[in-house]
Amino acid sequence: MKDNTDKIKSIKLELPKNPELLGRWCLIILESMERFAAQEIPMYRDVILQTCDVNWKYQYRLQARKGLLHDTNEWAMEVLNQQALQSLNLKLRQEFGFDLNDFSNRNNIRIQNILKRGVIRNEEEYRLVSNKVEEIYADDSQKQLICKLNNLLGAFDDSNQ
Repeated sequence: MKDNTDKIKSIKLELPKNPELLGRWCLIILESMERFAAQEIPMYRDVILQTCDVNWKYQYRLQARKGLLHDTNEWAMEVLNQQALQSLNLKLRQEFGFDLNDFSNRNNIRIQNILKRGVIRNEEEYRLVSNKVEEIYADDSQKQLICKLNNLLGAFDDSNQ
């Protein structure tokens, strides 16, 4: 069982570094989004194809690919209804051995580690925390967590000016 877990973790970490895998992942999500919306989204398809082009000569392509992966995953989890999300997760699990829930759980663990540490170390962690605040800001039961996360964001902003 541990070998399978390690393999899944390895593939998940490889996605932004492997344009072919990332492209397949994002296109599967996009196709689910298009089916759900009953219309094509050609502009986003173009973004995926450009970002996942192995010949793309953008200096910050790894960061861009990480951003594409994150944004595509978040977009699907926010927009799709439960039935469409379950169908998408089934397709992703069949193709890759993991699904969107694995990324969501990973992000929550990373946020908990940042909270324990008490400091945001880099732009990627900043974005992760910022996205979490956006996700939960309207939930009154999360006010204490929102306050802690906003304090971390503010401290990072202050230290990077």
